[in-house]
Amino acid sequence: MNSSTSCKSIFNKFFALIALSIPLLPYIPAKAEKPEHVKQLLETKKCRKCDLQGASLSRQNLKDADLNDANLRRADLNRANLRNANLSSADLSDADLERSDLQNANLSYADLSGADLSDADLSNANLTGADFTDTDLRNVNLYGVSLSNAKLRGARLDRVNLRGVNLSGVDLSGVDLRSLNLNDVNLNGVNLSNANLNGYDLRAAELSNANLSYASLRNANLNNAKLRSANLTNANLDDADLRDADLRNANLNGVSLRDADLRGANIDAARLSNDTFKADASDFNRWGDNRFRRRDYQGAISYYDRAISTDSRNVEAYANRGLAKSELKDYQGAIVDYNKAIEIDASFAPAYNNRGITRTLTQDYTGALADFDKAISVNGSYAEAYSGKANIYRLQKNYSAAINEASIALRLNPKLASAYYARGVAHFANKNYQAAIQDYNKAIDNSSNWAEVFLNRGIARHAIGEYRDATKDFDRTIDIDNNYIDAYYQRSLARFARKRYEDALKDCVRVLQRDPNHALAYENQANSLLALKRKSEAKLAIEQALKIYTQRNDSEGIKRAQNILSTL
Repeated sequence: MNSSTSCKSIFNKFFALIALSIPLLPYIPAKAEKPEHVKQLLETKKCRKCDLQGASLSRQNLKDADLNDANLRRADLNRANLRNANLSSADLSDADLERSDLQNANLSYADLSGADLSDADLSNANLTGADFTDTDLRNVNLYGVSLSNAKLRGARLDRVNLRGVNLSGVDLSGVDLRSLNLNDVNLNGVNLSNANLNGYDLRAAELSNANLSYASLRNANLNNAKLRSANLTNANLDDADLRDADLRNANLNGVSLRDADLRGANIDAARLSNDTFKADASDFNRWGDNRFRRRDYQGAISYYDRAISTDSRNVEAYANRGLAKSELKDYQGAIVDYNKAIEIDASFAPAYNNRGITRTLTQDYTGALADFDKAISVNGSYAEAYSGKANIYRLQKNYSAAINEASIALRLNPKLASAYYARGVAHFANKNYQAAIQDYNKAIDNSSNWAEVFLNRGIARHAIGEYRDATKDFDRTIDIDNNYIDAYYQRSLARFARKRYEDALKDCVRVLQRDPNHALAYENQANSLLALKRKSEAKLAIEQALKIYTQRNDSEGIKRAQNILSTL
């Protein structure tokens, strides 16, 4: 025997000994249920937090059973009767629930990941927050079910009818949706990012707040769908039917809408690219009006432009575009648009009215009055035109005429805020402060975010000694427009009158930060400092006021400043 053979023999014997020395391990099955828990369940149907892992409960009658927070992992519940059962927060992961009856069962926040629920009846079950990750839900009955905030990532939903099902807040990313009927489904807040929904019937679907970013919805039927505040960033909606869809506040950045039908759609806060989507001039007008109300005048103009390109004789688009240009202080451009509207339709009263408003802004009061009169001759019930005349008369300090024209406007339209405002200013000028306040109240009732009305009501209240209420009005003015200089100044006066001198000083500082040449603010600053006995600072403030008054040849201001200086 050679050495090589000898070594091999030794090694073989060595490994044989090792093998003999290691005892054979018995087969250990997966952890089984606790028999006492199974017995408890079958006898009482009450087994909260029980350990039933791997339990064989096929075809068992567990109707009305209380299995809250129970461990049913890998349990065999094939064809089991679990009607009305409480399985809230139960662990049913990898369980066999095929053909089980779960009608009206409470499965809220239950773990059903990897479970087999194919052909199960889940009608009217509570599935809120349940985990269906990788779960087999083929041909399951989900009638009347709420899946709100449930996890469905990777779930199989073949041949599942989701009509009427609440899927709000559900993550459906990664779900095969090809065989699903999503018509009239509540998908509020659902995550469908990157989903392939080409050609899907989503008529009247609730998709508000849904994440549809990068989703493909080509040829999808979204007629009357609710997509309010939905995220459609970079989604493909080419050839989609979006007629009468609600797209308010939707994020449409990068969305493709080639040949999509948007007739009747509501997109009041959305901006659309220049894709070749279908829309009528009336749609573009309506969308432009929505942008205008949001004070996005440039956005409004872009829609009016498209209305005009769709219908070159659309008088409303010209008149409305002119009004938007006027807001951007493009007065000449505005008048060109009004002239075009009148050229197309000489009986279109809004064009005359709008041109009158623009001429008022350029102080062409004669031309403006002529335009308002023309609007009234075309339409004798045109309240806005009477209000426009009232505004001119109050600017011309013809207060009796302003009150008369505003009153006519209000007889025609009792909710016209501009008429109440014009009449209120005229009453104030006549020192009829209570009447002014009443008109400002009415103006606010009908236009609650009009800063000038709150400012003027505050001034009127200050005039009758209602300093606290005046301060509240100035506060509201600043809430609406925090750069409204006159509101800070008027509030400083009201705070001074209330002996809140430190607060008055703060408002004076705010005014001067915005307008370093506001002589009145320096004057009230000096008065407030004097009240606080800070004479040296007061002297500096009133000297600055005097300097500005002198530069302006303001004799009354000079006199007041000199009187204050004389006390120092």
